[in-house]
Amino acid sequence: MILGMKTRKHDLEHMLKFNPKILEFHFSDSDINLELEGSFDQKLIVHCYEYFERKLLDIVSLKETNQIHSKEKSLELIQKAIDKTIELTKQFKGTPTLIVHPGGYSLNESTQTEINKMKELVVDSVDKLDLKNVNFLLENMPPYAWFFGGRWNCNVFLNTNDLKKYSLKTDLKVCYDLCHSQLYCNKNNLSVIDELLRIESYVDHFHLSDAGGEDEEGLQYGEGDMPFEKIIPILNKFEDKSFAIEVWKGHEQGGKGFGEFLDKIKQAGLIIS
Repeated sequence: MILGMKTRKHDLEHMLKFNPKILEFHFSDSDINLELEGSFDQKLIVHCYEYFERKLLDIVSLKETNQIHSKEKSLELIQKAIDKTIELTKQFKGTPTLIVHPGGYSLNESTQTEINKMKELVVDSVDKLDLKNVNFLLENMPPYAWFFGGRWNCNVFLNTNDLKKYSLKTDLKVCYDLCHSQLYCNKNNLSVIDELLRIESYVDHFHLSDAGGEDEEGLQYGEGDMPFEKIIPILNKFEDKSFAIEVWKGHEQGGKGFGEFLDKIKQAGLIIS
């Protein structure tokens, strides 16, 4: 697999020490004005901001609230991220990629009617974006996410059947977060291996970390219940697919947590080009 490292501008020097072929910049809303010095031998991925001015982006939002932007505003803000990604790409190699969380958030449990309506909006919303000159990847979601100090429900883009239908309708690939998928599988008594095998052909980029229970994400290798011994042989088929590590606070102390995860997964047999 191709190594990518998640970074922000102030962590960039530390991440370059891992010799990645991809740099995945995790944007906050202030990065809409990001400027970088020099040029890079890596390809560029931008992970779109989840918040903008203290409100969540949600491309399937059924209504604007004081914590969630409207669908229309979310798409406008994502288009700005696309434009910024394209602007930055002159300093990198190849075609840039933008990763986006689709949303579908609710503090309380949604009705099946509401969930179905949100699911129907995914393709329609993506169709409204100008995606030429960028590789656009929606990312699968965990069953729960932590925002504003509370646990929210994620209602769309959870299982690989939905991801596959999306890819077939749009001819776009996805970012597959194995940690998110493991949490979804834990909640629903499913196999993450079955999910991975179902979606593997439609994935362009992976996010890797360990996971536990229904909402413990971003764990260090070996601290959760991810069956890496079964996952790694599957990932080793993908010489042309990339991954980035998403260990919680893994960027701190010069990328110590990222480095630990990378060492452990290589020792477990992951082949990195």
